[in-house]
Order: sequence, then structure tokens, then C-alpha cells
Amino acid sequence: MPAKKKLAQNITEARIIEAAVQLFARNGFKGTSTRDIAALASVNEATLFRHFPRKADLFWAAADSRLNAVKLNRELQHGLASDDDPQTVIPMIVTFLTENILRNSELMRLLYVAGFELAGAERLLGEHLGSIFDAVNSYFGRCASKGLIENFDPVVATLGMAGAVGVHYTLQPLFGDHHRLKEPEYTRFLLNALQKNSAQAVRLTEQKA
Repeated sequence: MPAKKKLAQNITEARIIEAAVQLFARNGFKGTSTRDIAALASVNEATLFRHFPRKADLFWAAADSRLNAVKLNRELQHGLASDDDPQTVIPMIVTFLTENILRNSELMRLLYVAGFELAGAERLLGEHLGSIFDAVNSYFGRCASKGLIENFDPVVATLGMAGAVGVHYTLQPLFGDHHRLKEPEYTRFLLNALQKNSAQAVRLTEQKA
């Protein structure tokens, strides 16, 4: 295929995917039609189906496009692999959660749609987030074995951390308070929950903040 034609196809596909992200995130899977996506992408449905034979294929491509950007930065990767002190690593995990996942509202809504409307969400999450979960989970397990944090099941610690931040982010506006907790507040809460000497952990965290 000539390079110019391939580039044009890639640009068209990217435009279709971006339109799908916006509409699936806003209206859900069942509430979004391929006709609406094609119209927003300024193509006809025949062109859309040449790139994505099924609406479900397009949804997964849309979700992939956002999940591909979720990566652990080098500093956090190093902190986890090197078993750095939780007072150093936990703030970095909180920053990762708030900046790379929770502030991407389209990604969060696509994950909700995948979980509630389609089968296969487990594959999607495992493919993109499995390695991140494993890295954090293994870190908490090693910290627990060294007495750096309470001896929780590391899966509980990992999911509890993600859940605490995610639930707060999602539900707080429903109760009339649109203020978002700052990252040091999340960190103090999580250090209190995970570390034995929580009072000291809070003081040190406040000094660093």
C-alpha cells in the first residue's frame, strides 16, 4: 500500500477512534450508534465499518487508545523495584492514580461502560493494567514482610488504595462538594491505614508536603 494512502487511512482511523471515545464516554455503549460516531468523525458509516467491522471492536479500540497512555513513570518504577520507603513511594502512587487515571474522566467512564455494558472488561484491564497492579502488589507484599507496613494481604492494600481514591473522586460531587482532596491528604490517609507508626508517618508526610 502506498505510504500516502496508508497515512490517510491511519488519520481517518484515529479520527473515528477519537469520536468514539467522546460518544461512548458520554452516552455509554448502548446509547451510542455507529451513525453518530461516523457523523462526529466526518466519515460515512461504510468507511467506519471498513476500519471497525463491529461496534464492539470500535469500543475496545477507543478504550485501548486511552489505556495505552497509562504508564508508571521511571521514578515510581524504580521506587517500587528498589523497595524504597513507603513514605516516598506511596505519595508517588497517589500522584499516579490522580494524574494518570482519575483526572482522565473519559478513561474512567469508558472503564465503567466496559464493566457494566460489555463482556471482556477483565481482558482489557489485565492487558493494560495487570503489570502495574502486579508491581504495586509485589511492593506491598515485600514491605509487609519487612515490617514497613501492616501485614495486610497485599492485594487488599493495592485494591484498597485504588478504591479509596477512585470512590472519593467519583462520589464526592454527588454529595454537593466539588472540592477534590489534594494528594497530601490522600497520602496521609493511606499512610495511616498502612503503616504501624502512623502518627510519625503523618508528621513526616506533612513536612514533605
